[in-house]
Amino acid sequence: MAPSKNLGNSLAPVEGALTNYLQHMPELQNDNMPEVYCHEYVPLLDSSDMGPADWANLASDIRANYLHFDGFVILYGTDTMAYAASALSFMLENLGKPVVFTGSQIPLCEPYNDARRNFIMALIFASRDTIPEVCIFFHDRLLRGSRATKINTHRLMAFDSPNCEPLAKIGISIDENEHLFLPPARGTLRVHTRMDTRTLTLRVVPGFDDGMIQAIINAAKETHVRALVLQLYGTGNVPSVKKEFTQMLSDASSKGTLIVAGTQCLTGHVMLGHYATGRALVDAGVISAGDMTLEAISCKLAYLFGRRDLTREEVGDLMGVSLRGEITPADALPPPPLSSAYQRASRKGRKYY
Repeated sequence: MAPSKNLGNSLAPVEGALTNYLQHMPELQNDNMPEVYCHEYVPLLDSSDMGPADWANLASDIRANYLHFDGFVILYGTDTMAYAASALSFMLENLGKPVVFTGSQIPLCEPYNDARRNFIMALIFASRDTIPEVCIFFHDRLLRGSRATKINTHRLMAFDSPNCEPLAKIGISIDENEHLFLPPARGTLRVHTRMDTRTLTLRVVPGFDDGMIQAIINAAKETHVRALVLQLYGTGNVPSVKKEFTQMLSDASSKGTLIVAGTQCLTGHVMLGHYATGRALVDAGVISAGDMTLEAISCKLAYLFGRRDLTREEVGDLMGVSLRGEITPADALPPPPLSSAYQRASRKGRKYY
């Protein structure tokens, strides 16, 4: 990003600016730094203008150059970086090399910025062979791409991984959380570029109008919507008095729409059935999203439906399975509130990715 004279000095992608800067960056001349090859896309796009087709291009380019490089750094705008990182984590099956997203809150053209350090550290992590997965490096931490979400628009720590510790933190040294690393790839790289984005996301608020939601669902059926993602209260609750709402969900589910329940909370996970208000959703055929972020939920659905070799029931089952470390397995989640001593003891010390 740099001030564009054609846009009244508003910040916008400027072709050639980054490539020119990297050619004169003294850190890249250090013998301890990896050799860097820069590929600049034309035209450059703001991350808000990017979507599944652009993510597919990134995945395809990684496939084309996979054998020529030890790792990949993707410089990306922060607004949709978490979506892109989640999408590529699913697109790149059996990934055996690091793919590190990074960017900045302050543009590189400014005297004081966070872009320089973020880029240098992303290069360092991309040149290591310890964490071969899609990640985001930002501020002082390396986050799993399928677990990250943007949490702040003005602070340098713009991203966090609410339900999963950072894979690594930097200080004077690099501290890696090795117990979180995914197992090594068991096959050759497979790239999936088809993403079926026919999903609808609704965030429930108190006093919502059932009729409006019914109209939205009816309209979505005309475009053959594959899944409806609901952001619900707390552990996955809706008002128990809204019988029409749960019946509406049951009808939609019986007609082929996958209903997925996520939580509006930043941390924690969905526990459908723990409260009576959530039990009605289970009876209506609603699937729990566990502790996945909204970015991971939407990209995972797009990936699974885009495969075209899975039934709706199989997609529903796989939503609860950790494919890229995006969800905590149910048996490793913290026990529910007011749980018994046996429940707490049986889950103590469980490992998960």
